[in-house]
Amino acid sequence: MDESTLKKTYNRQIWLAVLFSFLLPGLGQIYCGRLAKGLIFIALNTLPVFVIVDLLLFGKNAALLFVTVGLMLFGGIVQLIAIIDSIYLAKSLDSRYELKDYNRWYVYLLLIIIVIGNSAIGIIPYRDNLMEAFRIPSNSMYPTINNGDRILANKAIYKKIDPARGDVVIYINPENRVNYIKRVVAIEGDTVEMKNNQLYVNGKILEYQPLSKTELDGFKINTGNKKLEGNIFYEINGTSKYLIFLSNSKTDEKVKNFSEIKIPKYCCFVLGDNRNESLDSRNSGPIPVAAIKGKANWVYFPISHFSKIE
Repeated sequence: MDESTLKKTYNRQIWLAVLFSFLLPGLGQIYCGRLAKGLIFIALNTLPVFVIVDLLLFGKNAALLFVTVGLMLFGGIVQLIAIIDSIYLAKSLDSRYELKDYNRWYVYLLLIIIVIGNSAIGIIPYRDNLMEAFRIPSNSMYPTINNGDRILANKAIYKKIDPARGDVVIYINPENRVNYIKRVVAIEGDTVEMKNNQLYVNGKILEYQPLSKTELDGFKINTGNKKLEGNIFYEINGTSKYLIFLSNSKTDEKVKNFSEIKIPKYCCFVLGDNRNESLDSRNSGPIPVAAIKGKANWVYFPISHFSKIE
């Protein structure tokens, strides 16, 4: 009897090939004995995650929305192709497939753990040292950032440079150890004061520019159950130009007026863009630069709000 007839053959189940491809694109190919092809699919599916993170961390163009969406679609297409290809492979093998050394359940599980684990491990340094995501739970930065928006912050930028006027920063409030997000309006050595809701930096009143009707039509106030009424302006602070909101709500006089102070060394003065609805340096004083965790770079969710934070 021919020795080859003694080798045991197995069916490749289509549903298993599809399931494996859902769990990890490329695993269906490995299940069907195409190890090299499977590893290529795994690499193609994993790579966009790291590319997207790098783009959001270092990119400066709001058009990156299309690149990011494109990469996400690419990952989805890779998975779809992997599923279709695994179905074709499983059908073509019939009952003639001879098990390879790697066709073991624990090998499949190990591959899933390694790929997902390496992806997570690869992302952790980004979170700890380079980039971190935050959810905004209030209206204090409207109209720049809406209540409920999710943002990405660059945690590496201030290792090389100091915060500048106009930067939107995440910092730990020294009074309660809670993360806050506000805009830097004055830096060390500056003087700052407010008179009747007009901000003065180094003795100079900051100019307010009204928005055009077209620009105003593009804004939708997303403030949860609370309705805000007021006016949006551009505030010009040195070389920075950013949006602020002055609500019509009745506020404490100390919010609209405070005496001139000089910003100490290694500190900065921060305000919310929603000037009348924010707890900031008017309450806690100048914040230490050491308390700043990073610079807010992007609104990434909801996708309709995707934008570079200016």
